[in-house]
Amino acid sequence: SGATYIAMLFASVDGISKVGYYSGSNSSQTISTGFAPRFLVMKKVDTTQGWVVLDTVRGWGSGGDERLEFHNTSAQNDNIDFGAPTSSGFTLEGNVEKSNQSGGSYIYYAHA
Repeated sequence: SGATYIAMLFASVDGISKVGYYSGSNSSQTISTGFAPRFLVMKKVDTTQGWVVLDTVRGWGSGGDERLEFHNTSAQNDNIDFGAPTSSGFTLEGNVEKSNQSGGSYIYYAHA
């Protein structure tokens, strides 16, 4: 009651955007989108953890990936290697809680 909310709706469009889900793993894994994503939003859905935002302009794929978090008002963070975009999707480093922890369930939105 009395709180302000924002809603965002996303859809998959071949070659442009992909909405999907995956299960976390102790090992690195590749998620296929059908295009090279430049922007990625993801969330671990089985915890109260917030949304993570990565993009190639701020260095996604460079190692210490700079990220924003929708639930956080602080500046970007750059201390986690999430993985990297590929020509047909993106890779995820293994056992990273915010993006690929074994036993976790994740949703994502990727955009070209």
